[in-house]
Amino acid sequence: MIYNRSGHPVEIKKISVRVWKLRDEIEAAIERRMRECEAAGVPLFIEDIKKFYNLNMSAPLTEQDNVLQLRPAEGVNDLMESIGEEAKDETVPEEAASIPESEEGDKTFVEAEKIMEEQNLQGLETKKPNPILERPYQRQAPDMDKISYGFTLLSDINMETALCFMKDSYLQGQSVVVEFLIPQSFMVTGEVLYCHHFAMRSRIISSTKPDYRVQNKFTYSIPGERDSLRRFLKSVEPTIVTEKKKPKKAAAEDDILDL
Repeated sequence: MIYNRSGHPVEIKKISVRVWKLRDEIEAAIERRMRECEAAGVPLFIEDIKKFYNLNMSAPLTEQDNVLQLRPAEGVNDLMESIGEEAKDETVPEEAASIPESEEGDKTFVEAEKIMEEQNLQGLETKKPNPILERPYQRQAPDMDKISYGFTLLSDINMETALCFMKDSYLQGQSVVVEFLIPQSFMVTGEVLYCHHFAMRSRIISSTKPDYRVQNKFTYSIPGERDSLRRFLKSVEPTIVTEKKKPKKAAAEDDILDL
């Protein structure tokens, strides 16, 4: 969209993205750490993970407000309203509505808490990582089945929000992570503002077959995310060449010479 009939060059770029829930990323990080510590035969240490994601260091994993997701039963009405009339005829199975979406993920959190409780009883608790784990925590995406693929347009991205075409739907208020797949990929945390389902007659053609239009508000929960997004947006700004205007007298002389 060009505002005020701008004469500046406009370039539309399609950018591939991956989106997943922040909770899934934290679950995957803890699962990997549990396997790593078990293989190395050292006590479980996740303090660096909790610090990286700004979790409450003293609260149990299952009580972390910034990673808890909405239960399907609580978000069905909002979701139905956002995906349009076509979704109104769809029904949600009673079993799916009665089972919390986070129940499966809680197993990972509960298992980690049990391991640390046993370590405390045996006097194996530690506030410092084992020398094997003494390295900066590196952020990673969750398993492939937890990742949704799609794309966005350069005109739909700013420092506050991003509109994406996605294959999967999300509930309003969910904490998600958007990864921009460019030569130097980067991740930005956000919160879902709305999720809109496209009509079956939509003319959008893509190999990812996006069915949803998702708007995310960036929350910048992880240090460095804001700077990464700002650098990216500046790197793709169009180059605007400004021509210096000649003084009226010089311009008149040039016209006389041309004659």
